[in-house]
Amino acid sequence: MDDNTTSVIVEQPNNTLGTVSLVTGILAAVFFLCCPYLAVILGLAALICGIIGMQRQQKYSLVGIILGAVGIVLGIIFAIIGQLLFSELFNVIQQKMYRY
Repeated sequence: MDDNTTSVIVEQPNNTLGTVSLVTGILAAVFFLCCPYLAVILGLAALICGIIGMQRQQKYSLVGIILGAVGIVLGIIFAIIGQLLFSELFNVIQQKMYRY
């Protein structure tokens, strides 16, 4: 037996950051309606992971960046709308309490 064989190590592509960016971007785009603050946090995570993934030329990074940005924008809009509605509701309740 001759042991002159050489082994070749094939490195698999690493798409971890691109996939994390995609998943957190999807979650941000879904959670903007019920949890806008969580959507902004997840959108920021998607944006950061997507930018780093783009620098490393990983798949799904661009989609994660886009979904993260959508989640951030919608989260901020719905957080503002929610605060305005809550403050208006609070004012109405407060006015009704002082009438009696």
